[in-house]
Amino acid sequence: MTKIGKKEFYVVALMLFAMFFGAGNFILPPKLGVDSGSNFYLAILFFCVTGVALPVLGVAAVAKAGTLKELASRVNVSFAIIFVAAIYITIGPLVAIPRASTMPYEIMILPFVPSENNIYFLAFYSFIYFALNYYICLNPSTILDTLGKYLTPALLILIAVFFISAFVLAEVNIAEPNANYINHPVASAFVEGYQTMDALAALVFGISVVGALKSLGVKNKHQLSLLTIKAGLFSGVILIIVYFALGYLGYVYGNTFKDASNGAVLLSLISNDLFGSFGRFILGITALLACLTTTIGLIGSSASYFSSVTKISYKTWVIIWVVASFLLSIQGLTQILKVSIPILIAIYPIAIVLIILSLINNLINESKIIYRFSVYTAAFIGILNAIDSSSLSINEVKILTYLGIDKFLNILPFYSSMLGWIVPVIIMFIISYIIEIFSKKDSF
Repeated sequence: MTKIGKKEFYVVALMLFAMFFGAGNFILPPKLGVDSGSNFYLAILFFCVTGVALPVLGVAAVAKAGTLKELASRVNVSFAIIFVAAIYITIGPLVAIPRASTMPYEIMILPFVPSENNIYFLAFYSFIYFALNYYICLNPSTILDTLGKYLTPALLILIAVFFISAFVLAEVNIAEPNANYINHPVASAFVEGYQTMDALAALVFGISVVGALKSLGVKNKHQLSLLTIKAGLFSGVILIIVYFALGYLGYVYGNTFKDASNGAVLLSLISNDLFGSFGRFILGITALLACLTTTIGLIGSSASYFSSVTKISYKTWVIIWVVASFLLSIQGLTQILKVSIPILIAIYPIAIVLIILSLINNLINESKIIYRFSVYTAAFIGILNAIDSSSLSINEVKILTYLGIDKFLNILPFYSSMLGWIVPVIIMFIISYIIEIFSKKDSF
């Protein structure tokens, strides 16, 4: 059995942290700190359930299953093709890439741009940003590896400096919790954690960790799975610390900057208050480099996957993703975040159920009945919940209300908190488990 040293392990674990830590991880906790107000400590705890615990479990689930496609194929081969594509598109050009590209602009440039000219400056910035992405994706070099090695420590140091400065210097001005964090603080924070998209990313990143460990000489399947889970736990601990530090910034400045439209604007205002324009510039440059490595990695991996399952070349897929991401990025960060919520409400329940089923796979003997009943139920309720939470309407009436479906859905426990899928999935799991037991008895 091959053993790796502590240094090699920490390199792999930090690589996983760097893969997880993108724009959403940067901007969501401070906004949560503002929105949750006096309920911050409870909110950040349950934010970490979907923002940290689920990604760690996702890495473990893929490590056990082999690949995301193998895991999803336990439901159905056709489902696997659709779900894997949906994951890559969501963590790629649909949400994650345009969100990451826009964050540095809103921190570093937007404060100095007249509001009437914002769209022109954003379009110009985005064009340059994605032209650089296109060039590097087609001409990869060691610069990204170099940036990655030094950027993660620099980022962590910067966050530590901001947190300590706020803790020592900032006047505590906590905001009142908004309606969501008064009525449903636990559920609101849990669903807010969806927007990190790390549980979805974990389903793709798990195989990268396995690959990195294999390159270090680890071949034993059990050892690969164990080390991957340990790397996930290590990166998860760092994420918890970072989320608390960033969330605390929003918490103490809550009432001061309660009108900030999103987390990037909020961080920009906080950095300016603590360190002036210089602090805003340093934060913006660091965010730009962090987001650049993230978007290049996402464009490259998405293009590689789709070129492997279609007859379209890698270069063409890079062009498609770059153009699509550019067009979405010029909508602005606030609009991107707003559009992302229904998408994540639809897809997250499926990912959560798949992760849990993978972890108990030995207990359910990879039963297709259990996988299908559970996953399809999560997908059905999740999609309906997503439609309901969106602005889609017919004759200015929400679609589900127009169709008369909403009154049935509102009966579901936790539906108003966008967690209406939980109880139906548990019921369908129990039913399918009983069916599986009796079907095995009949076969004897």
